[in-house]
Amino acid sequence: MKKISYMDFRLDVLDDFFLCLVNKPKTDISYDEVLGYVDYHYEEGFSEIELFLVSFVLYVLCGKFDVTSSFSKTLKKNLLNQIESQDFRNFIRQVVDEDRNNLFHDMYLVGLISKDMRDNLCK
Repeated sequence: MKKISYMDFRLDVLDDFFLCLVNKPKTDISYDEVLGYVDYHYEEGFSEIELFLVSFVLYVLCGKFDVTSSFSKTLKKNLLNQIESQDFRNFIRQVVDEDRNNLFHDMYLVGLISKDMRDNLCK
């Protein structure tokens, strides 16, 4: 099983997001359209864990902006379905060990997992 680096993958998604924003004046697209473009870019050819990480990074980028509320709700629902699944502990082991705790901490900061769950997953 190939392990995925959360930190590297997060930077890749953020880089794609930034490049799309830089080109925004040329194409005149909205913030939510930029997020949609990045999401579309990762639709095919990626593993389930990579798609989970993309969704998580996009969820963080949605923030609490009104324009992204619908997309944010969809992402949150999908992320929580995965987090609450019976196999989440095994699923998340696909993330490089050194990065996993950073991911759990970030998930805690945005309210997707509780402090107790974070601490339990970090063991």
